[in-house]
Amino acid sequence: MINQVFDYTSKHHMIKQGDRIVVGVSGGADSVCLLYVLWRLSEKIRYSVRVVHVNHGIRGKAADDDEQYVKELCLRLGVQFHPFHIDVKSMAKEQGLSEEEAGRNARYQAFVQVCKAYQCNIIAVAHNRNDNAETILFHLLRGTGMKGLTGIEPTRNLKMDGWDVSLIRPLLHIERYEIENYLHEEGISYRTDATNLTEDYSRNKIRNVILSYAVKEINSGAIGHINESASKIGEALEFIDSFVACQYRQVVRQEQDGCFIRVEALERQAGVIQKGLIRKALEQLSGHLKDLEAKHVEAVLELTEKQVGKLIHLPYGVIASREYEEIRLSKKEEIAEKRTVKEPMVPIQMSIPGTFFIPEKGRYLETQILNYEKNMPIPKNSCMKWFDYDKIENAVEIRNRREGDYIQINSLGGRKKLKDYFIDQKVPKPLRDSQILIADGSHIMWIPFEGERMSEKYKVGETTTKVLSMKLIDLEENKNDR
Repeated sequence: MINQVFDYTSKHHMIKQGDRIVVGVSGGADSVCLLYVLWRLSEKIRYSVRVVHVNHGIRGKAADDDEQYVKELCLRLGVQFHPFHIDVKSMAKEQGLSEEEAGRNARYQAFVQVCKAYQCNIIAVAHNRNDNAETILFHLLRGTGMKGLTGIEPTRNLKMDGWDVSLIRPLLHIERYEIENYLHEEGISYRTDATNLTEDYSRNKIRNVILSYAVKEINSGAIGHINESASKIGEALEFIDSFVACQYRQVVRQEQDGCFIRVEALERQAGVIQKGLIRKALEQLSGHLKDLEAKHVEAVLELTEKQVGKLIHLPYGVIASREYEEIRLSKKEEIAEKRTVKEPMVPIQMSIPGTFFIPEKGRYLETQILNYEKNMPIPKNSCMKWFDYDKIENAVEIRNRREGDYIQINSLGGRKKLKDYFIDQKVPKPLRDSQILIADGSHIMWIPFEGERMSEKYKVGETTTKVLSMKLIDLEENKNDR
């Protein structure tokens, strides 16, 4: 066991002489084994070890007995012991988390607290091959991409509360039965957490039901095979990532005000590479991959088939918008001053009825006047709106915004300045200036290309006799109608 762990930690460059290591020890077999092995290896590599134990306040006397056991173990080994008492149930309730997730957060907060207090640079936790198999199945059953099928990483950088540490898992290559056999051979006792034997949590069900059945009834080497498959997927993902990195500059143009994905160059790539390029661009812009899911990547990819001006909102304040030959990714708060201001569109005076081309959007606006009869079904399509024609006071224009523009926001005549409306809707500043508007003087009748928003003043009602119908039409649709 000692030699196995030494070889594994050396292969992954986990530990070096002079390191200060915080070890998470619950009192269970895995963490007790980890402490003993690291304690033994410290004689060879010369590093220091401190133990953190977190009492979650959930299991009453059993949890207190676990804490006492770990305390006595540390005394025997001459290792510094740092106990923490955290009310995980209350923490979970306050933060809207599961007890599992709250408990994990509590442990890592305790680890980092000790790291900061004693200038430690490494946190060691006791995940093993069984844990890795459980994680892979958990991701698979919940739905995941390739990254989720690679399992737990042997090492990773962790940054919390302004402190950078390395998180290492020295037992990740060892199965649980090997750990238990080692402890038995060495005469080392450990505690058993009764909650691990229940089926109250999803991971317990995977461990005690699904994996247990797979090992007993399907293949005794199931855990090893799952880990090996994850390793192969990891190798494939590593190749994909390296290919994405090579193609990135050919497809993505990075500028001060965002990332620009060249649609034609993107479409020449295989599907998996397209998604990899988009994911990398999103990571470059946001600085994170957490919370960026497959659905977000797919949504950006779908913009290749959308009209110019279409935009979507993504995590971390990222906006993806379809431009003429590119997809633009930018942060809301960074869009404004850094971007060159475009010339405003030339206003289009509408002679109703008629059809008008909007070059900035590559679409037509078709207008008709209809006689309205009560109970006529009003269109619900976001590309088609009906207006009470008799309430229009000026020549209708298609244009960008002007000083003094407003929109009526309720049936009682309440108005809101267009500027304030855009701020409320979190529309970025440069997009406000280029927004296409249908205007009756300074009164904005409709903000097309942005869904349902039209002024309450012009809505069809009981007194309506004539309707002005406006419908957005694609270029191809207009050609086919000729």
